[in-house]
Amino acid sequence: MSIKIKKFLMMCLLFLLVIVAFGCANDTNTEPNDEDNTAGDEVEEGEPDPVTLQVVVGWDEEMFNDRFKDPIEEAFPWITIEHIQSGSGREELEELFAKDLNPDIIFQISPDNMEYFGLDYDLDELIEKHGYDVSHINPVYLDAIRAKDPERRLLGMPYEIVNWVLFYNKDIFDTFGVDYPTEDMTWNEAIDLASKVSGERNGVHYRGLDLGPAHVPFAQFSVNRTDPETGEVLIQEEEEFARYLDLIQDIGALDNSGEPFFDPAKFTDERSTAMFVEFVQAVDWWSEAEGLNYDVTALPTWEGGPKVTHRPDFGILPWNISPLSENKDAAFKVITYFTETEYQTFAARIGLGPTSVEDEVLEQFFQDYESTHDKNMQSIFTHPPASPPEHISRWDDYVDFNVHRWLNDEEYMNIDRNEYLRLVAEESAAKIQEAMGAE
Repeated sequence: MSIKIKKFLMMCLLFLLVIVAFGCANDTNTEPNDEDNTAGDEVEEGEPDPVTLQVVVGWDEEMFNDRFKDPIEEAFPWITIEHIQSGSGREELEELFAKDLNPDIIFQISPDNMEYFGLDYDLDELIEKHGYDVSHINPVYLDAIRAKDPERRLLGMPYEIVNWVLFYNKDIFDTFGVDYPTEDMTWNEAIDLASKVSGERNGVHYRGLDLGPAHVPFAQFSVNRTDPETGEVLIQEEEEFARYLDLIQDIGALDNSGEPFFDPAKFTDERSTAMFVEFVQAVDWWSEAEGLNYDVTALPTWEGGPKVTHRPDFGILPWNISPLSENKDAAFKVITYFTETEYQTFAARIGLGPTSVEDEVLEQFFQDYESTHDKNMQSIFTHPPASPPEHISRWDDYVDFNVHRWLNDEEYMNIDRNEYLRLVAEESAAKIQEAMGAE
């Protein structure tokens, strides 16, 4: 091989070695940067600094730990939950603040008390800050919370929804040879069905239909009882109020025995009421009522109206964040966790009314109770909830139809529907004027 060729090959080899060395140097130089980036990611994705949140709720310690403290501290190990056992009434909150306590989260505080103590905090700020997606929550429930605020702010996050359903005694229907109630009945059809299972059989006087919470049929209407701005009582002007009282009167006409109405004992103990509207939790209350052969189905709906169940604002239990909290971001993680699939599944299984729209959650409702496995629990979700008015009037609380006295009190039971509406309107207007004067 010539000297020139050898020199050329040596030059090529040196050139290759330089390239390899340069490449290795670059690889070596990038390693500390990769380590730095990884370390930075670990810091960013690691747990935040430890936080203690004070939570005001009336639950006892066992219930609090089971439903709140344990699941939260397991999901967020950096959060410690401190239980303040107290209601959210005005006197109870005054006692708390007198002790110099500054709770982060409060359960089920009324709009009036929220305003009185300056505890209204708009969760929309945190939803926007964290880019939180609320699409898994039934939007009607969020609307119901917004509707209670004149500015339609989201001042709470729904935790539980109270659901009312129609219970029926199978044995009574079998005694009369009548088909069981169905999920798609109207109230008119329910009254007609009730008339077929009312009357005497084998020495027992049967009542076809009764109500536990008497306001439930009215809660299917999307109307205010009063003007949100002026407090004017509206019950003589809107047809829904007359329709509601007509229904109450029709229920009363089913039974002329003189026995009082709105009596759960006639369904559970005497077994003489065929259909009874009650809080769905009664499937647990009555699980040990030996021999009570019952099932549940959807509430009847109003003729000519939307096929809806009751409005959630008549039974929505929210968590609220205090504007005085120094740990709002952690508190937001906590109250939104309760709306998500994992917790909602747990809550649904133990019978807490789910706030979720997810079928996988709704299918689990009351499944931890063996006594409900032969009950038609899914019928509860047959109809969507009725929408509340855009603004729920704060003065509505002063309007009490008190239909108990209309059916059970001799002084009132013979008053016709229009006269009774007039009487209730006058009573309510007086109470509202008194409340306005006190402010």
